[in-house]
Amino acid sequence: MIASRRMSSKRKYKDENSHSTLITGAIDRAVEKLKISMSPFVHVHKGTILQQSLPGLRDCVILLKPPALQKSLIERLEEGSPSTFHFEHKVALISVHPYLFQHSDSTEEERIGIDLEAVQASKLNPNEGVKTKFILEFVRLSVAMNEKVLIFSQYIQPLELIKEQLKKIFKWVEGKQILRMQGKLEQKQRQMLINVFNDPQSESKVMLASTRCCSEGISLVGASRVILLDVVWNPSVERQAICRAYRIGQKKFVYTYHLMTLGTTEADKYCRQADKDRLSELVFTSSSNESNKQKHPCPGIEDRILEEMVGHAKLKEMFEKIIKSAKGCRLNSNFRSHNLRIYEKENVSGI
Repeated sequence: MIASRRMSSKRKYKDENSHSTLITGAIDRAVEKLKISMSPFVHVHKGTILQQSLPGLRDCVILLKPPALQKSLIERLEEGSPSTFHFEHKVALISVHPYLFQHSDSTEEERIGIDLEAVQASKLNPNEGVKTKFILEFVRLSVAMNEKVLIFSQYIQPLELIKEQLKKIFKWVEGKQILRMQGKLEQKQRQMLINVFNDPQSESKVMLASTRCCSEGISLVGASRVILLDVVWNPSVERQAICRAYRIGQKKFVYTYHLMTLGTTEADKYCRQADKDRLSELVFTSSSNESNKQKHPCPGIEDRILEEMVGHAKLKEMFEKIIKSAKGCRLNSNFRSHNLRIYEKENVSGI
């Protein structure tokens, strides 16, 4: 029975991949025709100036394993309808830390069987949420290496919780070591925060920023590490966030981290975002090789902070998968094969 289920899941996966390959081939041919039609009157700016003038950029996706309480909340949430924006908001909150379940507008049905006292008590314990655990340890190592961290989220509640945890663990003060960039700030206050964060002599260590309020033109080159807490549908929003640090004036190599929690729909959402990027590149670049060359100009640079975390006996267990420089087709295939392995394990353990 186990063998037959495995074969069935593998066959299903192979069929889906074959179908996906056929569709991708048809899309590629259609895009090539579109490029030929556009070429006489569309000029493409390739944006290579950053690759030529900055130290470099490395992008990675990190899939994290949630602890017990957080996992139980995610499983309860996944029982509902995964097709609404309301559902996505809940996923974005709970994937960070279980305490944010209280801010997710959960229904009575979703609260049945949930230990709400344990959820409340988890608030200032970063180890109860896999993303907060990652962030606190990451910040600790970044400070030791004299690197500043820029953390983005679409939502206010995760940033507020992380701020409170940073204050408790490191005894930091908002306005000194911790800075907050949000939409309500006046232009004068915003510019003051930017100046403080970018000053290498200031006490600032971490900037917590709203993805929506950090628009084009804002320079946060004081940060060399960028963490994206949640996944957005529009890839240009993500690029804008990264380009707050990866821009003219940056003196260091920039590392970006896309955090995703195992058991949620975040990985699938990110793969769809990657597909959008891929289509855009097919239309607006002359070749995939040229695009890859521009994206990853310094493949030899290693990430000492991430390596330290992965090698640490008490931290390595939270990592399920790390994919470096992974936008595009390779990311999709990696996650799809990974999802198949999870599907097989669930079937075996359930028998």
